[in-house]
Amino acid sequence: MEKRTNDKTLFAMDLTAMMAVEQLSAEKKQSQEKVLLDFMESNTAKMLYDDSTKLWWDGPSAIAEEYKKNH
Repeated sequence: MEKRTNDKTLFAMDLTAMMAVEQLSAEKKQSQEKVLLDFMESNTAKMLYDDSTKLWWDGPSAIAEEYKKNH
């Protein structure tokens, strides 16, 4: 049986992603929309939304650093 991510966890993942995108957008001086599109296609986003990695526990700054390291 496939393990489902509950709504609260998904909300936390979404919030963490958006906060990381805001940080990246400010650093790169690019629109949040462009950064969000790039971020959501990245391996970092795949890892973030894979609850088994617990990457979202690390917070938005760690997510932004992971994205920069791999992008």
